[in-house]
Amino acid sequence: MSNSPASPPDLTQSRGFHWRGYRWAICLGLFLITTINYMDRFMISLMEPNLIHNLHFTQVDYGNIMAVFSATYAIGYALCGWFMDAAGVWLGFALTVVIFSGAEMGMAFATTVAGYMVIQGIMGVAQGANFPGAIKAVGQWFPKKERALTTGIFNAGTSLGVVAAPIIVGLTAKTFGWRAGFITAGLVGLVWVIWWLLRYKEPNKNPKLSPEELAYIRSDPPERQHRIRWSTLLGYKQSWAFIIATMLTSPVWWFWLFWIPDFFNTKHHLNIKNMILPMILIYGMADLGSIGGGWLSSWFLAQGWSLNKARKTAMLICALLVVPVFAAASVGNYLVASLLIGLACAGHQGFSANLFTMASDTMPGKVVGSLVGLGGFVASGISMFVSAGVGWFLHSTHDNYIMLFAIASSAYLVALLLIHLINPRWQSAHEVADNISAAA
Repeated sequence: MSNSPASPPDLTQSRGFHWRGYRWAICLGLFLITTINYMDRFMISLMEPNLIHNLHFTQVDYGNIMAVFSATYAIGYALCGWFMDAAGVWLGFALTVVIFSGAEMGMAFATTVAGYMVIQGIMGVAQGANFPGAIKAVGQWFPKKERALTTGIFNAGTSLGVVAAPIIVGLTAKTFGWRAGFITAGLVGLVWVIWWLLRYKEPNKNPKLSPEELAYIRSDPPERQHRIRWSTLLGYKQSWAFIIATMLTSPVWWFWLFWIPDFFNTKHHLNIKNMILPMILIYGMADLGSIGGGWLSSWFLAQGWSLNKARKTAMLICALLVVPVFAAASVGNYLVASLLIGLACAGHQGFSANLFTMASDTMPGKVVGSLVGLGGFVASGISMFVSAGVGWFLHSTHDNYIMLFAIASSAYLVALLLIHLINPRWQSAHEVADNISAAA
């Protein structure tokens, strides 16, 4: 009888998920920075009543401030997508988080519309790095069968950040004033940077990664790597499917993020303290949708479904969850409205988890950051006009949200239909890389 140690399990042969390994620490880091990113971003939305009552801003002023953020976020999304591909996610995240955390703290001292516009502009550029960097890191650290679930997990940080913001304001405002939340949120980002610099290394350079886990991460067939220009990237239907779907759905999420506090304040007369419960309901449901939507398509894959069928079926289920939100603007009970909006946010997050995964599913790893950045650039550019338009529309119609909610309810079904028409087969990244190689 041999006393030699048992061989480690061959993870690459399993179709299921494996929950142990250093890659999940990286997922946790991506979840935390996404939480911080959205906490910082939501802070000004939460402060909108204070801007109006204390600094005498108007809804139009607030809409214009958010339009500046959307415009610079579009630029940042595109530039930071390229930057993440060029510099890598270790350096890219560290630099951009330092910048937007500093800008967040700067809002504690701004007093004019122009001042908030400048600071939001700086934040927009730097915060545009989050999703290109996170999707690129997921592509480096996870095999394809785990990517949608992993994306759903870190994407859940967008919801937790929104819940964390009113809690921070509630803890700091009473003692230090309403501006103190900006400083606290900025400091949290700087603490994360220290953790990231100490803990992150690419898989092939990370001493904490076992040989078995590295083999598991690399268990997908290797891709042929080629340098691809943006002009070439736009020649692939996969790119257009991602860009158009992002363009249709991201502005809806930004509408929830920027205007839900105003909706509850104007329609249901809730102040910041009273908004904590609706925010917990809405974004708690969104977290479940993010993780559930990512898990669902990964589970379909584990059952032997094709990539095309698994991703699109999960996206269809998520899109249907959004449809009932059209009624939220008409109900008289704020908790019922919260549940309807929460269901829509859950649908958005699950849809987005699979949409972002489409970038790493269908395009070679060297250009994933650039594609996500390009999609975000277009979507954020559209959101710039949406932000300004919503402010003008609400001011002109005396806070009539009915039409806005109706538009939001149908956006995801339209986006999925266009994805299917443009990319009916969900061609894989390996096939695209082979096509690029043949054309080279």
